[in-house]
Amino acid sequence: MELLLLDRALRVGHRHHELEKLSKQLHSRPVIQTGPHCHLIIEPDAFYTHIFSAIGLRCHKESWYLSYSPSTVKFTESAKKGPGWLRLGDHTLNVFGLSRSKMVPFSVCGRHASQRFALTSSEETTDANQLVEELQTILPHDEFPSAADAIKTANQSLWRRFFASSNLHLLQIDDLDVGDLVAQHLRDPTSWLSSTLFGAGGFAKSLLTHLRSFDSGPWGGWATTTTDFFWHLSGGRIFPVRLDNRLFLTADEKFSLRCIPDALVRSLEKGEIIPSLLLSFLVTSVLPGLRALGGSRQVVYYPIMRHALLSALADFPSAANRSVAVSLASDEAAGMWGHRTISPGPTDPFTLIAQSGPSRIGQLIQDYGEMPLKKAWGSLPAFASDPLWQTLCERLALDTAFKDRPIWLLGAHQAQQM
Repeated sequence: MELLLLDRALRVGHRHHELEKLSKQLHSRPVIQTGPHCHLIIEPDAFYTHIFSAIGLRCHKESWYLSYSPSTVKFTESAKKGPGWLRLGDHTLNVFGLSRSKMVPFSVCGRHASQRFALTSSEETTDANQLVEELQTILPHDEFPSAADAIKTANQSLWRRFFASSNLHLLQIDDLDVGDLVAQHLRDPTSWLSSTLFGAGGFAKSLLTHLRSFDSGPWGGWATTTTDFFWHLSGGRIFPVRLDNRLFLTADEKFSLRCIPDALVRSLEKGEIIPSLLLSFLVTSVLPGLRALGGSRQVVYYPIMRHALLSALADFPSAANRSVAVSLASDEAAGMWGHRTISPGPTDPFTLIAQSGPSRIGQLIQDYGEMPLKKAWGSLPAFASDPLWQTLCERLALDTAFKDRPIWLLGAHQAQQM
C-alpha cells in the first residue's frame, strides 16, 4: 500500500521530500478516509467529510490527507444525485453533460468512452452563470479515459485552489488504483494474497462462506456479498461474479476467469475485472493496518469483514496466517465513523467558498474544530433514515442487539495459538 501511495503522489507532481513526510505519516498515523464515493470535493456530502478529516490532521500537524473514493458507483445514484451531478446555487448541473441513457447504467470507473467536464443544465441558470463560469476555469479542459480519472484530476486543482490554507496535500485513490495494488500483490508468489487468498488451498471460498453466514439472521443486510472479490467490467458497466470451483463466472457464464494469480493479474491489466469492496478493504486497510474512516454502515460491515477473515484464518492454521491473525488482533481500533460526521450547511460549498474566498476553508476547519461533535452532526440522517440502523436501534432498546453478536475480534492470545 505504501509503495502505491508514494507512486501516486509522484504522479501528481509531489517532490521527494514531501514523499518522505508521507512515508513517515503512514507509519506514525496510519489513517485513510474511505467515506465519500468518487465525487468532486465540492459536492456537499464529500466536502464536509473532507473538512472533518482536515480538522483531525491539522490538529496533529500532519501534512497528507489520504482518501480512497470508490468508483464502481454509477453516475446517477438517486434522482439527480451521484458523481454525474453537482448542486450549484439553486440548480443541479450535469457534470459531464451526459444523457440519461449514458448515465444510469454506467459506473464512473468505466473506460468505454472518454469524458470531459461540461457543467450543463436543463434549468435556467442565469443566477448561477458566474459560478458555473468560475468553476469551468478551475476544472481541467482535457478529455479523460474515465469519469473517475477526470474527477481525481479535477480534485487536485480544486484542493490546491481552495484548501491551500489547510497545509494538507490531498492524495485520492479509487478502485482502478486498488486494482493496480492487487496486481502488485499477485505478481509476488510469496505474498499472502498470491499464496493464500487466491492460492490452491480453498481459502477464498472459506472466507466467502464465513462472510455469507451474516447474510441471514440479525446481521442480514449489513455485509451482503453482491459479488465475489471482483466485479467484471465490460462496456462501462460492472457485473457480479461468483467463485465456483476455482472459476470466477458471471451469471450468464459469458465471462469466466480462473482463480489463479497469473490469470487474475492479466485480467486486471486488461481492465476486465475490478476489486470488490471486500478485496479493496483487505489491501488498503485491513492487511496494511490503516484505520478506515467511513460511513454509518461501514462501522458495522467493516468489523464483520474482519471477523470473517479471522474465522477463515483459524480454518487454515499456518505460520503466515497466524502472523496475519496476530496483527489483526493487536489492532484495537481498526475502523471508525468518519463520513457524514458533519451535517452539510444550507449553502452549497462552491458558492460558499467562491463568495468568501479560499480563506473560508481555513475558517470552516477552525469553526468546526471548536464545535462539539454533537452539534456538528445535525439530525444524523445517515443513521435515523436507514432501515438497517432503525432495526438495530429497536433491538438495542430491547437489550437484544448484542446477545447474538459474533466475537468481532479474536484475542491476541487466541491468534497466537492457531
